[in-house]
Amino acid sequence: MKKLFALLSTLAVLPVFADEYTLPAAAEQPATTAQPVAQPKAATPTPSPANSAVSTTPGGKPLEQPRTTSTATVARAQFTTAVQDREPTDKVSTLLNDKSRIYFFTEIKDAPNQKITHRWEHDGKVVHEMSFDVGSSRWRVYSNKTLDPKQTGEWKVSVVDEAGNTLGASTFTYEAVKAPAPNQPAVAPATGQPAAPAVAPPKP
Repeated sequence: MKKLFALLSTLAVLPVFADEYTLPAAAEQPATTAQPVAQPKAATPTPSPANSAVSTTPGGKPLEQPRTTSTATVARAQFTTAVQDREPTDKVSTLLNDKSRIYFFTEIKDAPNQKITHRWEHDGKVVHEMSFDVGSSRWRVYSNKTLDPKQTGEWKVSVVDEAGNTLGASTFTYEAVKAPAPNQPAVAPATGQPAAPAVAPPKP
C-alpha cells in the first residue's frame, strides 16, 4: 500500500516538473540594421560646344565668314569741282594742285534703308570715310575732300555697302603745277646772209 501511494505521488509531481522545465533559448543575437548598397553615380555628360562656335583654320585663325550679297548698284560716279542742285557741274580726271577742293558724286540704285560709304584713299592708304543713309531705290549723294597741295599722285574713292562689299571705285590724278620756263634772251632769226661789216661813222 505504501508503495502504491509513493508511486502515485511521483506521477503527480512529474507534470508539474515538466511544465516548469523549458529548454534554454538560443542565444539572443544583436539586432543589425541593413545598410543600403551604394549605387554608382551617373557620369556627368560633357556639354557639347555651342552651335555658334567659330570655325578655325588648322593654324587656329578664325575662318572669314562670307559677306552678304548686296542688291545695291552704282549707276553714276564721277569727280567734279562743284555740285549744284545735287548734280555735278563737270567731270574731272586730273586736278592741278593750285586747286584744293574736289567732290565725288554717286547715284545709288536698289539700296533703300541701307548705308553706303565713300572711302577716300591716297596712294593706297585710307585717309577719309563718309557714310550716307540711303532713303529710296534711287539716291544721289556726294562727299568732298580738301587736298594738301603736297599730296600729289593717285587718289581713289571706293563705294562700299554696309556689308563691306565694294560696289565700285573711281580714281583721279592730283598733279603739281609746272613752273614756267625761265626767260631766254631774244635771238634774231638767222637769214643765211653774212653779217654786214661794221662801218665807222664819218668824220665831221
